[in-house]
Amino acid sequence: MTSGEEIRRRDGYGATSLIVGERGTRTRRRIADVLLRLLASQSFHDVSVDAIAKAAGISRPTLYQYFESKEQIFLELLEECGRAISRLAERLGPLSPTQIGFDNLHWWLGEWADLYDRYRTVHLQWAGMDSPAHPVRPAIAEFMTRYQSRVAKRIERSGAEGLDPEDAAAILVNTVHRYHYFRALGFAPPDDPSTRVDALATCMQFMLFPGTAGEVIRAVTDSETGTEPKPIEYPLFAGVSVAARREDRPARFGPRGQLTRRRILDIAATTFRENGFHETSIDDVLSQLDLTRGAFYKYFPTKDDLLYELAEECADGFGTLFSTFSLAVDGREGHGLVLWMHEFVELHQRYLGVMRAWFHGAWQDAHLTATAQRLTDVVASNAIQPVAAVDRRYPVSLPAVVSVLFAMLEQLPEILATPTAGGDTASIMTIAIRRAIFSSGSPAPATS
Repeated sequence: MTSGEEIRRRDGYGATSLIVGERGTRTRRRIADVLLRLLASQSFHDVSVDAIAKAAGISRPTLYQYFESKEQIFLELLEECGRAISRLAERLGPLSPTQIGFDNLHWWLGEWADLYDRYRTVHLQWAGMDSPAHPVRPAIAEFMTRYQSRVAKRIERSGAEGLDPEDAAAILVNTVHRYHYFRALGFAPPDDPSTRVDALATCMQFMLFPGTAGEVIRAVTDSETGTEPKPIEYPLFAGVSVAARREDRPARFGPRGQLTRRRILDIAATTFRENGFHETSIDDVLSQLDLTRGAFYKYFPTKDDLLYELAEECADGFGTLFSTFSLAVDGREGHGLVLWMHEFVELHQRYLGVMRAWFHGAWQDAHLTATAQRLTDVVASNAIQPVAAVDRRYPVSLPAVVSVLFAMLEQLPEILATPTAGGDTASIMTIAIRRAIFSSGSPAPATS
């Protein structure tokens, strides 16, 4: 909202004037601030309009004079955050493989980190609305498209090669956003702020300019390199034990029952991906099955049970795949990173709805937390050795680099799902990850 712009009251409830005065502006601001405060301790799905009105000291009808729904209140907070991010995009200086270019990127990402922390609650809830059926998602998608286009123009002017500017911008913006999201949740190892920004800026610099010399990185950053692969610990999982696997329920059923159970899981995985876990009801799953509700409950007592079982499958599938990650990076024994990435993208697509529910609510559910810990540990333990094996000519925190890799793997299959001139999703991911995570920092351009 620009200075001096009139705020109009919603029609209805007998307001004598549709123009909100100074007092009304304060009420509207108080409503938004109350939602922001409630979201610091509750998910968006759990906050009701009645709770917002009560905490703001107004009635429900009064709240509806200013906002038609809690989604609209959140959109106001999102727009405020979005304006700040957009202003930051305009301050991104020229990019290049030189010290000046890297310094511009490093400064910009440092400012972005501060901005993320300032709007931390909005960003955390923003990520939790990342499901196709959520009413706020179109507004978020529209903003991200506009923002990425601005960054793409800067990248195109920089002369970066090997990646389509739109793809490179999408990779940069979404990796940074997810990296900070994981950091805020505790899905990233604790580092001091400068180390986090140094690692993120270094990885993104090599993603854009793989021929950047190690001396360029060294001249701008202050991080100390980690030379030995060490176990990575995540604050989110402090004191949490990896739970034993859930009971092997399929053993209770005969061959026909196991086929039915498998079909239920497959349909649930697809429906969670298309609609989102929170937006999916048991009826949505049943509508695609020739089963009564009573028969369904013999297989899965609750919707949560569906999610738990799919989460176990997801962790198992990615665990098996990541056991070959080091071989894929090195191209040993017939493995290759592009082939590995194709398998990863297929798994990611199948369990996308599960992963959204996982990362957006794992810290609130003991079982999801345990399976999330299992997957995170598998990724970290299998990624740290090939990351540490790179002969780097620049300092960087290896655990932070693994966190950047984690963010890229979690985000890129979805944001690169539409093919471009740059190639298919797995091929683009391979190029971006080889550059960002495994560049040595030699003066000569790195190969993709």
